[in-house]
Amino acid sequence: MTPRRALRAGAAVSVVGLLCLSAAMSASADPGPVYPSKEKVAKAKEAVTTTAGKVSQLDAQYAASSARLSQVQDQASAAAEEFNGAQLALDKAKDEAKAAAARAKAAQATADAAGLEVRRYAATVYQAGGNLGELDAYLSSKGPQDLVDRATALDAVSDARARTLQKAAATSAVARTMGAQAQAASEAQAKAAAVAQQKRDAAQQKADAAQAEAVRIQKEQDQLTTQLASLRKTSVELEKQRQDGLAAAAAAREAAAAAAKQARLAEERARAARDAAARKEAEAAAKRAAAEAARQKAAAEAAERAAAQAAQNRPSTSRPTQPRPSQPRPSQPTPSKPKPADPPPPPPSSGGVSAVIAYAEAQLGKPYVWGGTGPDGFDCSGLTLMAWRQAGVYLSHYTGAQWAETARVPISDLRPGDLVFYGSSGPSSHHMGLYVGGGQMIEAPRTGLNVRYASIYRSDLLPYGGRP
Repeated sequence: MTPRRALRAGAAVSVVGLLCLSAAMSASADPGPVYPSKEKVAKAKEAVTTTAGKVSQLDAQYAASSARLSQVQDQASAAAEEFNGAQLALDKAKDEAKAAAARAKAAQATADAAGLEVRRYAATVYQAGGNLGELDAYLSSKGPQDLVDRATALDAVSDARARTLQKAAATSAVARTMGAQAQAASEAQAKAAAVAQQKRDAAQQKADAAQAEAVRIQKEQDQLTTQLASLRKTSVELEKQRQDGLAAAAAAREAAAAAAKQARLAEERARAARDAAARKEAEAAAKRAAAEAARQKAAAEAAERAAAQAAQNRPSTSRPTQPRPSQPRPSQPTPSKPKPADPPPPPPSSGGVSAVIAYAEAQLGKPYVWGGTGPDGFDCSGLTLMAWRQAGVYLSHYTGAQWAETARVPISDLRPGDLVFYGSSGPSSHHMGLYVGGGQMIEAPRTGLNVRYASIYRSDLLPYGGRP
């Protein structure tokens, strides 16, 4: 090979080497796209699905634990209200026993005075020389009635004396009756005291159980939020905020459903009122038509009787007279149709509502305390009774009693200061609040929570409130 040909061959090899090196460097710097295998995709999808399922499951557990806590706390509050009712019954029993004892004491004093008068009369008989048999009738009798029987048998009493003895017998009988009533009232008080103590013990047990359950559920929820934070790669604080948000959304949905229910009830009441007004108007129209028909019939019968009488009195030789054309009767004005009556408005609120609401607002943030009437803590009926006391209205410390002591007002017609009740019925209601307008109330909710503003709309809101 000549030098020139060798140089050409070397150059060609160099060029080829450079091209290969360039291609290799290019391939190393910009590799082609790498696609994951189907197995890897399936595993990734499974991991996401599993994580989402676990998150959903933990969310459900958190919501269920919150519902359990709310349930036991509501039960504790209801038990506290049952104790309030038993305490109210005990207070009434005490008042009745005290009044019955006073009546019995007064009746016994009257009977003693009458008995003393009889004994004085017996002494007068003796001093006047009465016989021993007559005196024995007064001194050995077992009571005023027995004395009357003996004295009458001896024919030893005059009309005046008989009245004296009969008065003694009557007052003695009254004293015995009043004494029996006082004894019964005392026994009723003892029973009411036993029931109140029983209710108090039950309320305390449920309050303690609710507190223990609250501690247990709080620990459970702390563990749940930690797991959720790990699965969602967030913090425990953020997960707690998320759970609070979920709870608030659930409460909002419940409130919306309750508000819709109350709207339906209000429409049903309005429709019933319209139907009742229409029926009343139809009945009134029927009565007016019947009265007019009866009047027309009576007028026709009177005209017939008058014509018959005129025919009998007319001479037979007389020229028949032409009947005078009847004068048209002036038409009676047609009565205007009354408008259907609206349902009767609820009674007006008692005065001083601004003072009532101002007092309730001043208690915001104070703790729920069952049996509490302030100043440091309240239960639901304790808050409402103290608020309305600022307006001079005295309500009893019990939801069922406050239902009975107030006038019924449809939820759609509530005014600030009205009371709202929760439960299956008014007399057995387990919770209540003070309406302040805009669908809001001030309430002492339950153990562990403070006096607060809250929506009135809950699933067990009764369709009628109370107006003091």
